[in-house]
Amino acid sequence: DVIQPRFCARSSGKAAAVVAATFFAVLAATPAAAQNAPAATPASRVVVDSVSVVGSYRVAIASVRALFGVQPGATVSFREIQRGTKALMATGQFSDVLVHAQDTQNGRAVLLLEVTERPQVRQVVIAGLEHVSPGSVRDTTGLRPGEPFSPQKVTAAASLIRAELSKKGIPFATIEDRLEPVTGLINVVDVILDVTEGNRVTVADVVVRGNEQVSEDAIVGAMSIQPEGFLWFKQGTFDPAQLDADLRGAVPAVYRARGFLDFRVLFDTLVVDPQTGKARLELVVDEGSQYRIANFAIEGNQEFADTLLDRYFQTERRGLLAGIGIGASAEEAASGRVFDGVAFEAAAGQVRELYANEGFLYAQVVPQVKKNPVVAGQSPTVDVSWDIREGLPAYIRSVAVVGNDYTYDWVVRDRVLLLPGDRYSQARILQSYQSIGSLGFFETPLQAPDIVPDPETGDVDVTFGVKEKQTGSVNFGTSVGGGVGLAGFIGYEQPNLFGQAKSGHLRWDFGRYLNNFELSFSDPALFQSQVSGSISIFNTRDRFFQFSTGRRRRIGSSANFGFPVPRTTRTRVFTGYSIARTRYELFSDVEDTSLFGLPPGVQSTLLLGVTRNTVNHPLFPTAGSRLSWNSELSGGLLGGDGQFSKHTIEGSWWLPVGQLGSGGPGAQGPRLAFGLTMKGGAILGDPSAFPFDRFWMGGVQFGEQLRGYDETTITPSGFFEQGSGGIREADRLANAFLKVTAEYALRFNDNISLSTFLDAGNVWAKPQDIDPSRMYRGAGIGVQLVTPFGPIGLDYAYGFDRARPGWQLHFKMGPGM
Repeated sequence: DVIQPRFCARSSGKAAAVVAATFFAVLAATPAAAQNAPAATPASRVVVDSVSVVGSYRVAIASVRALFGVQPGATVSFREIQRGTKALMATGQFSDVLVHAQDTQNGRAVLLLEVTERPQVRQVVIAGLEHVSPGSVRDTTGLRPGEPFSPQKVTAAASLIRAELSKKGIPFATIEDRLEPVTGLINVVDVILDVTEGNRVTVADVVVRGNEQVSEDAIVGAMSIQPEGFLWFKQGTFDPAQLDADLRGAVPAVYRARGFLDFRVLFDTLVVDPQTGKARLELVVDEGSQYRIANFAIEGNQEFADTLLDRYFQTERRGLLAGIGIGASAEEAASGRVFDGVAFEAAAGQVRELYANEGFLYAQVVPQVKKNPVVAGQSPTVDVSWDIREGLPAYIRSVAVVGNDYTYDWVVRDRVLLLPGDRYSQARILQSYQSIGSLGFFETPLQAPDIVPDPETGDVDVTFGVKEKQTGSVNFGTSVGGGVGLAGFIGYEQPNLFGQAKSGHLRWDFGRYLNNFELSFSDPALFQSQVSGSISIFNTRDRFFQFSTGRRRRIGSSANFGFPVPRTTRTRVFTGYSIARTRYELFSDVEDTSLFGLPPGVQSTLLLGVTRNTVNHPLFPTAGSRLSWNSELSGGLLGGDGQFSKHTIEGSWWLPVGQLGSGGPGAQGPRLAFGLTMKGGAILGDPSAFPFDRFWMGGVQFGEQLRGYDETTITPSGFFEQGSGGIREADRLANAFLKVTAEYALRFNDNISLSTFLDAGNVWAKPQDIDPSRMYRGAGIGVQLVTPFGPIGLDYAYGFDRARPGWQLHFKMGPGM
């Protein structure tokens, strides 16, 4: 008897098992087998005499036998047959596999494998496709020459083409696929996809019908499908997927925010002009009734009081709770405030975040909306509540850092604000993530922290993943600065020496106006302690084109140490000492000896300072503050030729305003922030031996910045253009200054920022002359970039209080932008 169980590509795993079982049941029922088998069951086993293969032309017969996995002499059951047929089908080489079995006289089974090979693809031709790359379609779907033909890959290619064309506003493409046998070759085909793209559909107008309470502009404005317009970003591209998302999400959200909870889109129609491709999108809506708030309740909260959670309702000036009489007018208290479903759900999300920040990782805040029976003559109302299920707080079980092959673990861990045993805090995890990224040692954005909960205790393991990037660099090139003119530079920077966050700096600047050499080294954790230290030596020769009567040469060194303030993490005290010898060279053909006609001198200075820094990024902050006070005490008991002290104080505050696009760790979109900076300084004593320790203002490169004005044009005697005469060079310097900057910034990422700003500042001859009502004003726009040569900035500002008000372009290179 010949038994023919069959397993083909269309069969499921369960069907294959049934077929194999049937094969053995029938085999056991044959006379020879029945003598040795009392019952025919799926677990029956037979001995294989031999395995033959037919139908295999491209795949070697030995390979087919090996993949089938059943060897002559083996005792097998239906499971081995099922496993072997699945293995053959999984290769993708065959469209069908038949297993024939015949019982021989000695009770041994002869297996015959009849396979049907898939055609081999010689080439893939995608004809008529213009707006999508055929190569990208082939690569993405794996539809390549030389491989067995796969109908699934053809279907995937057609779906990908339609999706990509829809994104480009071509939504009605037709695609036909066919196989063409290759003459002279056995079972070899060409795969051909004929694409007819059709016209690009441009939405020229969107019409909404049935809307009485909400304007058409408000509805269309919320949609991603926008009518074409004059501006480049209003191309009117039609994408069916975007339209579906609009009708399911954006448009209903407009109505939910206004209390229309029964809103429906009845149908949508796209009317297309076949000649031009211009289309009119028509929406017919049913607004339903507008609901007002009758009652609000919070249930299940024990960790936080009702009064605290109530505040999260206050998304508007008087908030949603105005509907139940809190802060509402008499009319609103009587009729109830319109229910904002969008704000209600957003507030619930903020409460979830509040719980997560206090360790309640598994807390659930379920918004509940119950529609009340309608009373004749009154607006329909809802009872809304938050059903809170707090659960138990989660604790940090372990904190790990992975991917730091060069940087030491302790360098990264110093930036982590969580320790094992701490309560879980989503906010501190985010702060740690941002702090690690601000080190500048790893590729950004960092991957999102991996938070793995323990299924038994609920505690979590937190892993921060990083990827090292090249930090050391040899820099060379040219620069243009307001203080030094055209100059060249060459240097080496390494902010992560030995993988321990130690910083090394070597730079030589040369040009017509300067010849400077500087070598410095800093360590944020001396001997892995909380004490930081730095040391530098310098040899500089400066000739400033603002002060053209001579040049200055300085040689010296400095050392500084920083100490943390007890029981604080962001406040440090600094102290240090510097000594330098300064020589002045007066050009022989000038008459003004006020600056460079001075004798040489030695300056011995004690440095003292306090800083508190909570900003979330060193260059492009969006949140936090940076406060500092610094004093330089020269002369006195320290010796030297100067007898004066210099004091500066600075405060900078940043407030996040919003975010564009998706957010969260690893996928932060562009962020908006508002910043306010105030800075002032005063010199006490006689600094005449070292005049360049005094203050001057204007420009961005040299002295105190004031955009919209040229370098050193703001003087104690008023505004004086460069080279205008009427003032000595030394009289441009001051012993006091005050400056205020307000800035509205768009942080695209950690490497580029765009901002608008307003500057105001002035300098005075004596600290007691400071008058905040007398300030020079400038405003404009600026862009800042982080490049391999360091940060650079370009500002275009308008100086309001110049002799002739106007615009000034400023370029700056260096970390102090």
